[in-house]
Amino acid sequence: GDLGAHGMGIPIGKLALYCAAGGIAPHRVLPIMLDVGTNNKALLDDPDYIGVQKPRLEGDEYFEFLEEFMQAVFSRWPGVVVQFEDFETAKAVPLLQKYRHKYRCFNDDIQGTGCVTLAGVLSATKIAGRSFTESRILCAGMGSAGLGVCTALYDGLVAAGLSPEEARSRFVLCSVDGAFGKADGSRGDPHHQKLHTFVKEALDWRNDAVSDGMSMLEAVQTFRPNILLGLSAQGGIFTEQMLATMNEQCADSRPIVMPMSNPTVKAECTAEQAYRWTQGRAVLATGSPFPPTTLADGRVLHASQCNNMYIFPGIGLAASVAGISTITDNMLYVAALACADSTTPEDIAQGRVFPDIRRIREVSLKVAVKVIEEGVREGLASKIKKHHHVEGIENLVKRKMYYPTYVPLL
Repeated sequence: GDLGAHGMGIPIGKLALYCAAGGIAPHRVLPIMLDVGTNNKALLDDPDYIGVQKPRLEGDEYFEFLEEFMQAVFSRWPGVVVQFEDFETAKAVPLLQKYRHKYRCFNDDIQGTGCVTLAGVLSATKIAGRSFTESRILCAGMGSAGLGVCTALYDGLVAAGLSPEEARSRFVLCSVDGAFGKADGSRGDPHHQKLHTFVKEALDWRNDAVSDGMSMLEAVQTFRPNILLGLSAQGGIFTEQMLATMNEQCADSRPIVMPMSNPTVKAECTAEQAYRWTQGRAVLATGSPFPPTTLADGRVLHASQCNNMYIFPGIGLAASVAGISTITDNMLYVAALACADSTTPEDIAQGRVFPDIRRIREVSLKVAVKVIEEGVREGLASKIKKHHHVEGIENLVKRKMYYPTYVPLL
């Protein structure tokens, strides 16, 4: 990402997960920090700041810098996979659009978060007792993560058989100004007053079934969602009244609650709150880790962490092993299906939406295999030859995965 010198820990941590969860050899990864300056006055004046002490690049200069970086990286390592991380929405979206069909790259905030959330929703709807195509989704958050998640869910609904118009109608997105809806003047139409500041992709998410600026509680009461997504980074905005109302409205199935923001202080609600406010009926996945919740009836429920590490190591592994030239939407969809299918009856009995984290390498293997198979179908897997099909794609990926074991000297 472009967070500067103090953001260096993020690519290091992500690549550690590629090694541990995805089986990528440590000597095959490189953490990169893009330093485009800082607008933080304290850092600009700090003689000990190790980063570039100039105002951040903006506009054409910024995108020219990224272009130079992308050209240099793929000139030096033509087979590399670049993962974008922690770019603000106004830059993340156009960068992904510009490069996703030109270079082997993906944006984890947009595509990875969307893909793993789709996997969670696919699994959660089975547990909740209804079809994925019956989903009605209220999302708190209209940043890059919120838009990316909703786009992935929308694509999933279309792939599952809904028309584009019907699929779009199943979403209400909320920002700090409330629901993005019809400009009927009843609540001041706050979003419509500043449409010029929206990225183009955000404009498609207006839902005229709600009034623009409607509070989230009013949106729950009016829109009657059965899935509540939190991607706002605003701690505690899922209230008891919201979850209790949604629980009552889901009398014939179970509500799905996914407070995805992290760290814990930014979670829209805690796991304990979600369970208690729905009388233990919520199907829950969270962005931050929470301890098990013991209910009054003695049940112990484990909230799954909806973590991108269930997806991105497998996608990176597939792209590396198979030489996949473009990471397509269909590949992300089959990755989500593979992750969802990795959940066992034992996981479900414990309240988990995602597989036990101790099986993460098994999940990464399944994700990689499905992504490679889709890449072969789309004609984008340049390294897969006839003899690999004889060997079997799963055996190929297993053979290519790195294991942290000592090689015998004798």
